[in-house]
Amino acid sequence: MVVAVLAGASVAFGLGWWGNQPDHDKPAATASPAAPPHSPTTAGPLARRQAAANRAHFPTAAIAAFAEPWLDKVGDCTTNTNSGGPELGTGEQSRTRCTAGIITTYWISYRTLADRDRAQARYQAQATNAPKLAPGAAPPADRHALGGSSTVRYIEYAYEVPSGKRAGHVVAAVWWNDPEQPIAGVFLAYWSEGLDSSWAPLRDLWNQCR
Repeated sequence: MVVAVLAGASVAFGLGWWGNQPDHDKPAATASPAAPPHSPTTAGPLARRQAAANRAHFPTAAIAAFAEPWLDKVGDCTTNTNSGGPELGTGEQSRTRCTAGIITTYWISYRTLADRDRAQARYQAQATNAPKLAPGAAPPADRHALGGSSTVRYIEYAYEVPSGKRAGHVVAAVWWNDPEQPIAGVFLAYWSEGLDSSWAPLRDLWNQCR
């Protein structure tokens, strides 16, 4: 997912207010189509090299392992410790951003499980308004992921950019957690020009981990 990341857009962590928002969750401003997916068992030399190059940008083995199913499908990875990297949100220990064409991804480690659960609660509250902003949003649910052996909390949510050149534009996103560690992922993109007003691209990328 290799593109310049839009500066200035914020993700709403609650419904109907913006006063306590971090400015680090930003969808790609422009993008080219994502490369075709490769399964881990059939990935060719290029995909394997792409995964290795991306893996080197993750701050810990645990967060790299969480992102592993997508590492041959993303690019432009940077972490919060890099110049121009993503900013940490409340309760976060590390944040790594990568891109996949129209979709921007974030891989987040929280300081504690309680911090992760508080983030989950914020996104789950925000999901209440998602069907109005991005029709077709699924309700939060427990789903099988990570090779089908684990159950994760999966949340689809949406928000409007509050200010700047893209004020009023809708962003759609999915958030899910690691079932045992204080780790989570986020995929997001602009609803109309990026996703063409469909949840299918976000879901397709997420489902590649199953």
